[in-house]
Amino acid sequence: MTAPAPAPAKEPRRVWHGIESPEPPVAAADYAAIRAMAERMLEARRKRFPQLIAAGRMEAGDAAAQIAVFEALAAEWRWMATGTGAPADHAMLPAITAALDTSIATIAEIAMEDGGLSMDLAAQAEWVIAMAWHLEPGRRTRAARAQTFLWRQLIAATPASLSR
Repeated sequence: MTAPAPAPAKEPRRVWHGIESPEPPVAAADYAAIRAMAERMLEARRKRFPQLIAAGRMEAGDAAAQIAVFEALAAEWRWMATGTGAPADHAMLPAITAALDTSIATIAEIAMEDGGLSMDLAAQAEWVIAMAWHLEPGRRTRAARAQTFLWRQLIAATPASLSR
């Protein structure tokens, strides 16, 4: 008599404001896509906030503060994805984390209103969740990226005769 086959291991899952995602998020390693999403989030605010201010639905100071947070987010992911520029100032990380949490909650609200996640909204959710996941306490993403960029510079500076 043979023993029954073990049940397949379940993929770890996590719920972010009602949005279920694998742990780690599917998009966690797609730095280029995450960077593009961060840039789109910034541009959407730059485009929309003047209209909200003009309509009296947003204060100019609040808009400026939010844009500063999303500029820092875009700078962080530009650096994370390419090594160009500088990462966001460490002091901005709590505000970035809070903004990402709010963005995930907003995506969840839109999904509830629409009766579920569309393909586009699901992709946006995964990218925003991946950004938030990377900034969680205990993750060493920033330090690992800094080491990667340093190693790349050292390898590029090493004469070919020494690298063999």
